[in-house]
Amino acid sequence: MTILRTLPLYVALSLLTGLAHGGPGWDVTSFAVSPQNAPKLVAAIDAWMAGAGGSYPGQVALYANEADGNDPATHTIIATFPSAAANEAYGRQIQEDEKKSAEWAKLMTVFTENTTLVQTTRGTFVKSWGDVDPADSVWMHHMITVRDPGALVAAFDRWMNSATGRKAPGQVHLSGVVAGGLGSPSHVVSIGYASQAEAEQWQDSLAGNGDYATFLAAVQQISDYHGANLAVRVKAWGTSPIAQTASR
Repeated sequence: MTILRTLPLYVALSLLTGLAHGGPGWDVTSFAVSPQNAPKLVAAIDAWMAGAGGSYPGQVALYANEADGNDPATHTIIATFPSAAANEAYGRQIQEDEKKSAEWAKLMTVFTENTTLVQTTRGTFVKSWGDVDPADSVWMHHMITVRDPGALVAAFDRWMNSATGRKAPGQVHLSGVVAGGLGSPSHVVSIGYASQAEAEQWQDSLAGNGDYATFLAAVQQISDYHGANLAVRVKAWGTSPIAQTASR
């Protein structure tokens, strides 16, 4: 586990074992970086993905945390991959190739010199709804602890297929947290929008809406809410493996 403390970009080179699952998943690394040093991270990832890192079997995306309560992290990297096995194979490939390992070391130097690691988390996608648009750059992540995961999926199915839910802009993803440490939520609901204006307009439209009230009541009965964070994408590299998984 010491490695995770010294490799802030753990998202792209997972060394964990025994966490395999059959579908797309994600690794999250959050960290603190000063505003003047943030562009260095973009340049370093640009160089990595243009070289050895370009074979990553998914997408690596950098987000600026616009609002996240008392979380000290200023930025988050989310790496999505088609399977834990594919992610593990990529990490092994980097380790075993001398040239790629050298490029990885350069990337790590930039991160260790300019960031402070806050947290690492792994999750797996449970189900997605809506229109998955790679251009969506504004994300709300809601953290919950769920007592009945099956009932939660059913509640989302009913909501997204209701008269109101079918009009929802953007995309919704329900994920289960595989590894997040003590006190982490069991699930994360991630909602992507084209802009903050779109998110605001949609939320305003739900005031007093019966379909939405029914959905919230169902979710509140089976889960505990731990808060949310708002993140805006700075840049993304590669293609997300969840592009074709959403449904109404």
